[in-house]
Amino acid sequence: GGTGYTGGAIPLDKLSAVINTEKLEALGAVEMMTLPGLSQPIATIHCGAGVVTRRVMEAADAAGRVFAVDPTSADASCIGGNVAMNAGGKKAVLWGTAIDNLASWKMVTPQAEWMLVERIDHNLGKIHDAEMTRFRITRFGRDGKMPRGEPEILDVPGRSFRKEGLGKDVTDKFLAGLPGIQKEGCDGIITSARFILHQMPKHTRTVCLEFYGQVAHSVPSIVEIKAYLDRRPGGAILAGLEHLDERYVKAVGYATKAKRAGRPKMVLLADIVGEDDKAVGEAASAVVRIANARGGEGFVAVSPEARKQFWLDRSRTAAIAKHTNAFKINEDVVIPLERLGDYSDGIERINIELSLKNKIRLLDALEEFFQGELPVHQEAEKLTLEELLGGRPANATDLVRTTRERWQWMLDNLDGSLRDFVEREEGRGPKDEGQPTADEERETEISPLVPRPSPLTVFQALQNHTQRVSWKAEVREPLMQIFDGRAFDPIRAEIYAVHKRALKSRLFVALHMHAGDGNVHTNIPVNSDDYAMLQEANVAVARIMKLARDLNGVISGEHGIGITKLDYLEAHEIDSFAQYKKRVDPEGRFNRGKLLPGANLD
Repeated sequence: GGTGYTGGAIPLDKLSAVINTEKLEALGAVEMMTLPGLSQPIATIHCGAGVVTRRVMEAADAAGRVFAVDPTSADASCIGGNVAMNAGGKKAVLWGTAIDNLASWKMVTPQAEWMLVERIDHNLGKIHDAEMTRFRITRFGRDGKMPRGEPEILDVPGRSFRKEGLGKDVTDKFLAGLPGIQKEGCDGIITSARFILHQMPKHTRTVCLEFYGQVAHSVPSIVEIKAYLDRRPGGAILAGLEHLDERYVKAVGYATKAKRAGRPKMVLLADIVGEDDKAVGEAASAVVRIANARGGEGFVAVSPEARKQFWLDRSRTAAIAKHTNAFKINEDVVIPLERLGDYSDGIERINIELSLKNKIRLLDALEEFFQGELPVHQEAEKLTLEELLGGRPANATDLVRTTRERWQWMLDNLDGSLRDFVEREEGRGPKDEGQPTADEERETEISPLVPRPSPLTVFQALQNHTQRVSWKAEVREPLMQIFDGRAFDPIRAEIYAVHKRALKSRLFVALHMHAGDGNVHTNIPVNSDDYAMLQEANVAVARIMKLARDLNGVISGEHGIGITKLDYLEAHEIDSFAQYKKRVDPEGRFNRGKLLPGANLD
């Protein structure tokens, strides 16, 4: 459909072809079928590769069933892409991703041969829970009807489909030689697929959890909520768990439910379902208590209308890029649930660095402005410019330089002690390390997952707002006082204009997660006409990919690899691709024997 975030529909060279599948829009009715190896009929739906995901969800809902694959892009993404990328969504925590819910799919190879892949003995649950999975691969001639040889049976251990401990993982392109699924079109074109559908339990509670404390302290509640519901003996299960960070909360215009000032720093939305209404209600209350223990507040919606309203903000995540005309770099990674707090810390480190760098560039621009000829309203007495300005430009320049020196020190010493910074500002210089003071002993650790040294580092102090870097308080207000008076209106206006221009190029990283399985969508709004901004964003992406790997995660969940993540593949992942290409194209006819830029099949 061409909607991929990773550049999968972009031709790599002049001999590449891009196939548009959006006209393959046949959508069948919900059918009860007995799948190969099963004894009882189950609900399924057959759809063409070009059917928009939302249409399939609606068709299933009209029949009282649930289509499990529901990526955030459901209103634009297509079924072929869902299969080729192994898409997921908020329901993946309960029913898995595309590969867990496929009954069969059909595709055509670059050699114009048709292929039907059918799951045998479907476990009707997550594929990695099955000890062994079986697939039947039937090949046909160019007419799509005449079989070519006997069907091939492929046996694959269920645990091999994902890296252990992860709810999603699409980096294995070999996948035991299974064609089509999560191959991103590299071995052929998906033309249609049949999915199993599910029955949602009778009773549902939607829980909205708002957290106002430090994110690294709040994020572990994700693990605690999932662990509680996983071990709860029947009656209530987790059907969805989604996360919005502070920047998304602001972007979507989130209306705070708690009776307190300010927006929450993190919001979790959870669907808890079950056949026993009392058990579901008790589980929802227990989840709220888990949030309370982390400094959060919880709210429970029971009616369909209230539940829909709770989920409405989650559907507005595209608003994160409204100030860059909807252009953003949208990366997704998968992080082990127990390391999500560390990932949030790492992203916040990147954000603090990006913010400080932007503010320092702002001060550079202001100093350049103050060194030039300043615009003023000259009075009727015709005072000279020098007489009117006096020492104001020098005072403004001194303020800018002093502030820049302070901010630059913080940027260069984020891992340094806050105590050193405070003493530096007081003009005493750092002292020898000794026993912590009583105040320092009272400082608490930021995250229970990662032991923190005491006293606080500069980064931790900026993160929990013990220390602030404020353009308004440290720069703007003093400048307004220096240039107070009607004569200096043009100067004050230009100060605001310089700030506005600097703010336009400010980068930040925002997170929203399919928190139940650790798939984190990491978004960086950028202006597509700002080359320097794009370059800085690419550096941030490289850091994000490294952070994901360092936490034992993977560099992609449901977006695939495409062309945007080729640089971040590791050798074993490229080898996986190469193994697969040799298997399906031993003569090297497809893509002229080349696999990826810089990776030759030989």
